Amino acid sequence: MQARTAPSEDENVILQANWKTLLAAVTFCVPLLGCAQDHGNADFDQMLEHAESSAAAETTPVALATGGEAVERSVSNRKIIYTADVELVVDDFAVFERQISGVIGSHGGYAAERSSDRRHGDHRGGTWVIRVPVANYDAFLSGLDSLGFARSRSETSDDVTEAYVDLEARISNKQKLEERILAMLEERPGKLTDLMEIERELSRVREEIERMEGRMRVLKDQTSLATVTLRVVEEATYEPPAAPTFSDRIAATWGGSLRSIGQIATGLVIVAVALAPWAVMLVPIAFLAYRFRTRWLGARSVFVQSRTR
Repeated sequence: MQARTAPSEDENVILQANWKTLLAAVTFCVPLLGCAQDHGNADFDQMLEHAESSAAAETTPVALATGGEAVERSVSNRKIIYTADVELVVDDFAVFERQISGVIGSHGGYAAERSSDRRHGDHRGGTWVIRVPVANYDAFLSGLDSLGFARSRSETSDDVTEAYVDLEARISNKQKLEERILAMLEERPGKLTDLMEIERELSRVREEIERMEGRMRVLKDQTSLATVTLRVVEEATYEPPAAPTFSDRIAATWGGSLRSIGQIATGLVIVAVALAPWAVMLVPIAFLAYRFRTRWLGARSVFVQSRTR
């Protein structure tokens, strides 16, 4: 077997030069790899930003018509939440219960909540929360007059058209962004970190869409169905108040004066009763003070007379 000879001086110089070249190449390539990775992440962030800006730019703006604008919007295009609170007095609560279901059904509505109180004999009552289509809202309120006397009625309307249109546009934007992210997921090379980042972004966008769609469903329900809270009281002998006559005003004034006198007399009696315990304690003290003063004045008078003699 042939013996291995030691490397010559020239070979050592060549080996050292090769090692220095390899080390320089490694030192140069490592930062390039890091820059490439950062550049890839920057490209991904830029793609997401571009997708969001593109989705927003493609949305057609919706202008709300007001007052004297040339383009007029019909009432049906407005999104308005109608609510009413009615107190109804009826002669017979049992008859009312049989009739109210037919009135609600004839106007396309339904009773969302219902409660009744039967503990007070001929003063029974109940509360209904009724939802009716907005188109039948006024007709339903008018139909309640046939069931009893509306002792009080209050109505409110809240125009949410601007919020509705804004929410509709935001949902459209997010849906377009979702489509672009799905396209990126199909077209982008299969790097695991990039795929995970895209999946996280897609999940966030989908969650926002579902939340806004839930709010949209609530707005659609509130604007398509009016809410009427109906409070019913049974009073068989109830008579609606009429405009007072001259004799009624005289009787009311006379009765008011008598009530004032009675209140004053009642107040004086209450004051007397409140002072009675103090009188029991203060009268003996006042009597003793009076006797002491009388004796002191008598003694002083005797002393003065004795000095003048």
